[in-house]
Amino acid sequence: MCALLEEEGDLEVVGEADNAEDMFSELRRTKPDVVILKSGLSGGSESDVYKAIFNVLPPVRIISLMRDGEAEAFRNAIEAGAHGYLRENTGRIELIRAVRAVAKGDSYLGPETADQVFYLLKARQDSIGPPFALRILSPQERRVIALIAGGDTNKEIAAKLELSEKTVKNYIVSIFAKLKIERRTQAAALYMKVRQHQNSIREEISV
Repeated sequence: MCALLEEEGDLEVVGEADNAEDMFSELRRTKPDVVILKSGLSGGSESDVYKAIFNVLPPVRIISLMRDGEAEAFRNAIEAGAHGYLRENTGRIELIRAVRAVAKGDSYLGPETADQVFYLLKARQDSIGPPFALRILSPQERRVIALIAGGDTNKEIAAKLELSEKTVKNYIVSIFAKLKIERRTQAAALYMKVRQHQNSIREEISV
């Protein structure tokens, strides 16, 4: 993985660690912008490791790498506030795209992790129900969440909808409150799942 990242001129790998103790030592020494964290790191529980990372280096942004079937680790990553989620076997292009997005302040949701994020959020949203979740949003809010799901930044959304960035931020605050979510990755996962549901209905009707 390090070799893949170091091939890119705008990315620099400043440290590596195989256990929690070494990782915290490297964090203090190198103060990285982004940490790529594999699940199952020895030396502490998943939730404790995330909390400790943010305590040691509050500005750091975390990309979580998950193996199949690790629902608990995935839940810990989301609840702890990770900024990106990828499968551990993610390819080079996807990995680099995620690192660049998270480094510039965006969240990143790998295409194979959307379903997992959605199902972990579902318990919080039972009162809404996935097929009907977007109906409580205004037309403009639905346009905003669609662009969030497409990976656009606030600045890009503002340009496409001819709004100010402050107005876009206000829309996002409203969307998060209505959908009972906290992060852009959660919004993207919910939007994609709703669209998937709508597409499946259209396919059934056309049969």
